[in-house]
Amino acid sequence: MEDRYPYIGETIQVTQDMCDLNGHMNVVFYVHIFEHGSLNFYHDLGFSSEYFSEGFSNFTLEMNVKYIKEMKEGEIALPRYRVFDVKPKLIHCGGVIINESGDVCATQENVLVHVDMGTRKSCEMNEKMIDRIQQLVDESNNAGQPAFDLRLSIR
Repeated sequence: MEDRYPYIGETIQVTQDMCDLNGHMNVVFYVHIFEHGSLNFYHDLGFSSEYFSEGFSNFTLEMNVKYIKEMKEGEIALPRYRVFDVKPKLIHCGGVIINESGDVCATQENVLVHVDMGTRKSCEMNEKMIDRIQQLVDESNNAGQPAFDLRLSIR
């Protein structure tokens, strides 16, 4: 299952501060783990500091998080990522948080829009970047189908 998500994020141990009154990790930390762990993944997509200095970025248009299994203090959370689709202005990507036993604890999908930071409006990515991301889509698809039904899409 883990092979379906070829990009490995940063492993995080759930701390007491991350837990809520129900004794499990609070929802805000699932999003934090997905976001914090994705830095290398976004870099591989082409969103490096060099690219940002050229005046481009991406904004999240939509996010869907599904909580499947509780994570409790002391457990290890391992986020993994993949790309589902790409269009000239949009990227559909997501991932899973897996515990040490290999259980999927949460899933996430994002639709990102490519942005010209000078105008703060959407714009098409250059052909080289689209080709690179399409290669990552193909690699992800070759790794197998996602472990969950996709709720988001791009047209």
